[in-house]
Amino acid sequence: MQSVMRKILTAAVFVMLAVYLFIFVYLNMAKYVQHVDSDIAAETLLAREIWTEKTLTPDDWIGSTERYIFGMPAVASVFYGLTGSMTMAAGLACVLIGAVFCAVFYFSMKKLGFSRVASATALLILCALPINGIRNDGQLVPFMALLLFVFADYYALHAILMLLTIVFYFHVKYHVTTDINKTASLRCMFGRKEILCWAGIFLFSTAISMGGQRCLQMVILPMAAVEAISLFVESGFFSRALPKKRYIATCFVASLVLSGLIGGLRKGQAQYTMYLNDSKEIMERLFITVPAAVLEGFGISGNARVGNFTSLMQMLIWAFLALVIFALVYIFVIDRKSGGTAARQRETIAILSMSFGITVFIIVFTTAEPAHNYFMFAWFAAAITVAALIDRLTAEGSWFSGVIMLAVCVFALLNIKYTYYEAVTTTDNLAAYEEVADFMLEEGIEYGYAEFWDAGRIALVRDGAVTMGCSYSMSELKMYWWITSLKWYPPALPEEMKTAYVVRIGKKEDFLEQFTDGEIMELEFENELFAVYVSDRNYVTY
Repeated sequence: MQSVMRKILTAAVFVMLAVYLFIFVYLNMAKYVQHVDSDIAAETLLAREIWTEKTLTPDDWIGSTERYIFGMPAVASVFYGLTGSMTMAAGLACVLIGAVFCAVFYFSMKKLGFSRVASATALLILCALPINGIRNDGQLVPFMALLLFVFADYYALHAILMLLTIVFYFHVKYHVTTDINKTASLRCMFGRKEILCWAGIFLFSTAISMGGQRCLQMVILPMAAVEAISLFVESGFFSRALPKKRYIATCFVASLVLSGLIGGLRKGQAQYTMYLNDSKEIMERLFITVPAAVLEGFGISGNARVGNFTSLMQMLIWAFLALVIFALVYIFVIDRKSGGTAARQRETIAILSMSFGITVFIIVFTTAEPAHNYFMFAWFAAAITVAALIDRLTAEGSWFSGVIMLAVCVFALLNIKYTYYEAVTTTDNLAAYEEVADFMLEEGIEYGYAEFWDAGRIALVRDGAVTMGCSYSMSELKMYWWITSLKWYPPALPEEMKTAYVVRIGKKEDFLEQFTDGEIMELEFENELFAVYVSDRNYVTY
């Protein structure tokens, strides 16, 4: 009877996982435009620029704090060349990257010694765990879908790199250095496959590091810190020498540090200035801001009447966090003497926790933005911790592992209703943007300007048929130097040209005050959100 229930629960986990993956594919292919914001739109517009200019870093493109060498825009540019559609290209690229992430995650879990069902359960937890999301003009974009599947880009690639790095690190640390044949030469144990994997991870890390410093923070420094602690402990606090082969793993980690240094030498990314916080700010961030951001990432937002569906979902998140704490105690305290696979799983959790800890340290002591997405590896650590608990309890014949799997499936089902139903069924949340783009097309206006958070959306809702530049404020028409192209502004464009100026309804008077009586600015279209003024002159300046 227990075996039958186990098979049913295993099937339920895989079915729910398939449902979530189908949802992510559908959101990318059918709802990409409905959930886009101007940050995401800029990535898609960059894909078109990469294809048009035939370079990964177009000279005319102004990046944000990070300017990618490799990312979703590079992949999407190939699909754009094949399809001619930016939205289709971005959707296909995100599906591809999301599929690679899923494959790498499952592969890594298996390599780390997790069972098939525990690996699938961990991936399902990652998909279903974070409830709520980010609301853009009323639309809900779920956290995990945003970061790893829908608009899969920056964080998905970092997660893939981290997982591959952990698996290869353990391979060279345990398999190569403690091979059964103690007399085997290093050349026999470290063959072409290992060299190719090492080179591939090094190049991958270098490419991501060239885009910015997040790879250093999330992947490289945590690996370096864990390796340093391991050497310290294994050598008896540096009191005895270790076998020379043990330092292969150290060399691998050192190569990651080198890749970060090489990436940091690249010029072209914006200077993101940070300052140290004072003691009051440090305490506030440590005990209030950071914990709140982490809980927000899991979906704890409060403001829910006790007894309704929202409060139920948030209480389930608290229950899950309690389960994670129990699992950590079980794995690191009760089961701490288990070696082999169990030891590697503990180290994996330690590495992910170190990444989380370094991020906390940076955000607590500096003025870096305390965004919830920066703590994403807390989700990974939690999912893998629960997977480890499932395998431990299953090995002991405990019925509680089945209860955990059932609870994960039930929660995943509830979260489809709570979070994903709205995301999947949204149809007209960008109607006001579409109306503006349609007006410009009907009037034959090719270029226009709006504030940043509106410009990219207007351009993308009609698949780039109109081009929208960004202004800091429509009350002072100056180019906004943030993920945009110099080709969309004078002097690359003529000053004498028919130009649309898209202004939020509440800012119409401020917009008009900057013009003299002799300057013609006609209001030619208006809806509930925007007023569109048209002039025969392009007034935007640097």
